[in-house]
Parts: sequence; structure tokens; C-alpha cells
Amino acid sequence: MGELAGQLLPEMVGLAVTPAAVVACLLLLGSSHPFRNVILLAGPFLVVYGLLAVAALAVGRTADAGSDDPSTVRGWISIVVGVLFLVAGAVSWFRPVRRSISPRSAGAVGPASTDEPGWVSRLRDPSPRLVLGAGALLAVVNPNVAILVSGLGIVVTADATLSVQAGGVALLLAASMIDFVVPALVFVLAGERGRGWLETATRWLLAHNRVIGIVVLIVFGVLFVGRGLTQVIS
Repeated sequence: MGELAGQLLPEMVGLAVTPAAVVACLLLLGSSHPFRNVILLAGPFLVVYGLLAVAALAVGRTADAGSDDPSTVRGWISIVVGVLFLVAGAVSWFRPVRRSISPRSAGAVGPASTDEPGWVSRLRDPSPRLVLGAGALLAVVNPNVAILVSGLGIVVTADATLSVQAGGVALLLAASMIDFVVPALVFVLAGERGRGWLETATRWLLAHNRVIGIVVLIVFGVLFVGRGLTQVIS
């Protein structure tokens, strides 16, 4: 289990660093129903990723994926994921920035921004249905899906028992929840001062959202391509 956890570390870090999910979580913590909204946002992530994990385990056990050369299989999966990240990062880099003025909703935390995307404004104090829809959309339209697939590829090709593989899946799912758990814990434990920090973090993330996204995509793209090439060549 320790060896599998070490192999999954890049994927776990990637799943724990999701700018869009963090921004959405911070915005919802400033809403009138913070805990309910964060749970509703995180729920679809857990359901979607859990279903993908169960499907991958089932297919892997049926196909006996661990009997093939795991290093080569993992290497090519890592390369494909890395290339996708690099392409997405390049597209985001060269895509023109659209600026629009978004009205601030009543009771929202933090100042409105002229660069604020529409979905940000709608998440400042949304209905439960909107939060569920946003969670489902972010869970699917998210680079983390590719990271999860890479991690599941490592799990299903591991020469390990089902319980160890299930433990690897649990680590991946737990890492995907860090974006929601850590801000919520800060919100609960740090009191008013901590909530001020969250508001500051939200404003900073919104102001640098595009740059952060590009950096994350490029860094993990290089990491995954490099690791994949190393595994394939060796």
C-alpha cells in the first residue's frame, strides 16, 4: 500500500489543486448557507469520481490489467494526460481575455470585479439546485478527470490485491475532497479572522484565476509527460 501511495502522489497533489473548485468553495462559504452549499458542491464530485473509480476497478479486475507490463501502460497514460494538459494550457494562454461587468448580488461577500465571470456572480448566494448543477458541471468539465484517470490507471495495473487497490482509490477520492474540506475547516476553526483570510484568498484567486489555471496545467503537463517518458523508455 505504501508503494502504491507513493506512485499516486502526483495524482493526489493534482486532485487537491483545483482552482475552479477552490474558488467555488470559497464563494459558497461566503453565502447565507455556507455548509449546506459546500456539501452540495462537493457531493457531485464524489459521486462522479466514485463511479469512475468503480468502473475502472471492475474493468481492470475483469481484464486482469496487472498481468501486462504496468510500467509501459502507466507511462502512455501519463504521457496522454500530460499532453492534454499542455494543450489546454497553451489554449488558455493564447485565448483572448473577455472582460465583462458582473453585478454584485445582495448580501455577497467581497467586492464585485469587472473581470468576474458570470458563474462566479451566480455562486455568491445561489439556490441548492444551482449549487448541485455547478458541482456536477465542474466535476465533469475539469482537468481533474484526466488526473483521476491517470491515477486509476496506476491502481488497476498494480500487482496488488483488491483491498490494496481499493485503498488506492480511497486515497484519490480523499485527495479530490481537500479543495472543499480545508477551506471549510478554516472557516469553522479560525472564526472571524479566518473568514477574513478566506475573503482575501477569494479576491486574490479571482484576480489571478486565469494565470493560476495556466500555471497548474503547464506544470502538471510537464510532470506527467516527463514521468510517462521515463516509464516508457525504461
